[in-house]
Amino acid sequence: MTEERYHLSARLIHWIMAAGFVFMWGCGYAMTTLVEDDSPLEEFLFDLHISVGVTLLALLALRITARLIHRPPPLPSSIRGMERTAAHLGHAALYALPALVIAAGWAETNFGGHAVQWFGIEMPTVFPETGEILQDLSEDVHMWLAYGMLAVAVGHVAAAFKHRWIDGHDVIRRMTLGGR
Repeated sequence: MTEERYHLSARLIHWIMAAGFVFMWGCGYAMTTLVEDDSPLEEFLFDLHISVGVTLLALLALRITARLIHRPPPLPSSIRGMERTAAHLGHAALYALPALVIAAGWAETNFGGHAVQWFGIEMPTVFPETGEILQDLSEDVHMWLAYGMLAVAVGHVAAAFKHRWIDGHDVIRRMTLGGR
């Protein structure tokens, strides 16, 4: 069993962000496929999706800061070779992909001539209004990056369970909030 744990700040931010992204994938799917176009519910979901996205961006910055201040525990020594490389690449992707997904969503909003708002507070315009072509492209990029991030997250969860139930080293416990 792996005894070393991530710092409490990393564990808290990890689980808050995990819940936030599960919400975002569900909300994104609902507002683009299940809800009537231009309805009040669609507008509400878009506003909520954008606000939660801005919140997740701030949490990502906090998570990176916490990681720089508090080094993560090393992987168990029994994880070697390609599996160790995959673990490091997967973790790197779980830092890079959220930033890219959020940047593409911000671009989509700004390219369409809209301000990104965080629960009614206007955020800086980062991208110029360009019209439909770049807005549509950034919408597609946002969606496909989000699906890619979902795939990486599913792989991350599957690997954690594989390590616990097949390999016998409980890397999940390193990130849980409960006692030892």
